[in-house]
Amino acid sequence: MISLAALRYRNVLAAHGGPVERIETGEFPVRSRRMFQANARLSPGLTRKRQMSIYSDADGTGTHRIASIARHMAVSEALERWAFHATVRSERAAEFGFDVDPSSNGMAAFPGVLRRNARRKAMLEAVERFCLIAWWEGRAQGQVVETDWPGVSAVAINGPFGGVATIVFARTDWGGYAYGHAAEESVGAACERAMIELARHEWVLRAWWLAFAAGEKEPPTSLFERRCLFFATEEGHEAFRERLRERASAAMPQAVVACDRDIPGPWADYATVWRFALQPPGEGYLGGDDRYFFW
Repeated sequence: MISLAALRYRNVLAAHGGPVERIETGEFPVRSRRMFQANARLSPGLTRKRQMSIYSDADGTGTHRIASIARHMAVSEALERWAFHATVRSERAAEFGFDVDPSSNGMAAFPGVLRRNARRKAMLEAVERFCLIAWWEGRAQGQVVETDWPGVSAVAINGPFGGVATIVFARTDWGGYAYGHAAEESVGAACERAMIELARHEWVLRAWWLAFAAGEKEPPTSLFERRCLFFATEEGHEAFRERLRERASAAMPQAVVACDRDIPGPWADYATVWRFALQPPGEGYLGGDDRYFFW
């Protein structure tokens, strides 16, 4: 994929008339590999801020071994968030599948020459979320596979459209469990991407976990953060392992496409934002309790 981020994002900051208020960048370790993480924040009023206790409330996050690419990735995710909030409650919401799935599942922004690059990223995210929901609800079989990282295990789930989703997991040095998931066209590539998510999970949760254990933090109010915290515990990880041991009770559901198109709007001045929405194979991902593996 050829990115034009250096060109298309040159005026993305608010100081130049763009939608991004600021970008923060710092070093971020991914299992002993030096990486950079960037957080992008949109100008006030473009999105609704989420009440977060554990994770950052940044609108977009990017991780890469090259700092400039991490910043471009963070901006792309922020533009995606902008498009989501501007569309999900609009009169055109049903055109983009938000009546079927009112979340940002299956959305991606990419500042490339060809719109199909944004579509590919959106499709893979949709496959990832579809597989995760189907697997947790016992409607898809996962296969435990080896990884190249010591102490890290993975489960692979064959998904629709030639994609495969992986969930990587590991016990941390501070006593909890961390997870990451992603989808790609091969197990190896999916594990590579999922490892970045695991490292973020491990890094962000560490400080909060230790402070919480010392009685210095209140439990989070966000459903997704409560799930994140539950599955980091021994009880939560045992629930995860129990699901690994079980056989699927049904065949993988057929993937029904609810939307496969770009979302027009002012963000298109910077990147193509695509929505590839699938009919979710279950409803617990939004309405379930803390013991539902999805965040």
